[in-house]
Amino acid sequence: MSYQKILILPDAGPENPFQYEMIGFLRSHGFEIFIGKKRKLGSIYEAVNQFKPDIIYFDWVHSYIIGRTFSWSLTKSFFFILEILYLRFLIKIPIIHTLHNTQNHCGFWLPWERIIYAFFLRKCTKIRVYSETVREEIINKFRVLSSVIYVIQDIPYHHYYPNDVSKKESRAYFNINDHDFVFLFFGKIKEYKGLEELIRAFKKVQKSGNYLFIAGECLDSKYLSKLLKLTNNVPGIIWYNRFISKEEVQYFFNAANVIVLPFTRIDHSGSIDLAMSFKKPIITLKTGATEDLLNHQESLLFQNSGELKTCMTLAREIDLKEIGINNFKKADSGNYRDLLELFQKHNS
Repeated sequence: MSYQKILILPDAGPENPFQYEMIGFLRSHGFEIFIGKKRKLGSIYEAVNQFKPDIIYFDWVHSYIIGRTFSWSLTKSFFFILEILYLRFLIKIPIIHTLHNTQNHCGFWLPWERIIYAFFLRKCTKIRVYSETVREEIINKFRVLSSVIYVIQDIPYHHYYPNDVSKKESRAYFNINDHDFVFLFFGKIKEYKGLEELIRAFKKVQKSGNYLFIAGECLDSKYLSKLLKLTNNVPGIIWYNRFISKEEVQYFFNAANVIVLPFTRIDHSGSIDLAMSFKKPIITLKTGATEDLLNHQESLLFQNSGELKTCMTLAREIDLKEIGINNFKKADSGNYRDLLELFQKHNS
């Protein structure tokens, strides 16, 4: 037997395909889904009393814990703790959580965040992670019971994004030649994503016919200015500093030879999943989680930014098509249907 009325928190917005694919999947299996507002003190309490769900599902909770200042983080955390205690002990609603990353990307107030996040994880009925490596990490780091942790992949993005234009059509869209080589960075532009090192590495491998597309919105004008200064007078670097529409995404991926995601730290990345759904090889940071997922293309994983140039050079010499096909197979064969297991009443 399953819980039927699910409250999803926080609302990631209509531009986040991960959450909305999951919501559509659950609704297609008969669940009644409600979505709560985000980033407001007391918003969890308000949503619960408005929708009266059987169970609550949380995606990212770092925004409930961490603010720009430590005093604001204390205030947010105090409200968050009270709300979680209210859910578990007063109205006794089960909590399900997908752990995307074990810490906030900006690195704010990490010792404090670890304390509050550990408290939250130990109050969860079930926790979903993306790899066995992360599963073992949170058992050891946060002392979470192994019995509540499930390794379940995302619904593949090729169920969401259109993909009906060819490589030739995509390159014509950007006015580049068939024989040119295109590196693509795709996603929101933030400091932890390593754009500075990517630009420096591209300068070292740049030659005629090489392109680096940087596609995604940057909301930090100061950081964007810093990046633009690095790219001054560098031929081949093309910026698309804007939100990329659902219909346009396929043009970027189908024009690219290889995706470069030079994160400085990552546990899970929707951009990696997206690249796999478009049959693309991926240059990215080597972690336990990315090794689990991309072990068949380990030569494109770097341990430090100094190896990024080597990976980008190697990408021009190996069979990228075969790697891309294997990436797609792995994305498409994921166990995402096990998401339904999270909402079963046993083990709650």
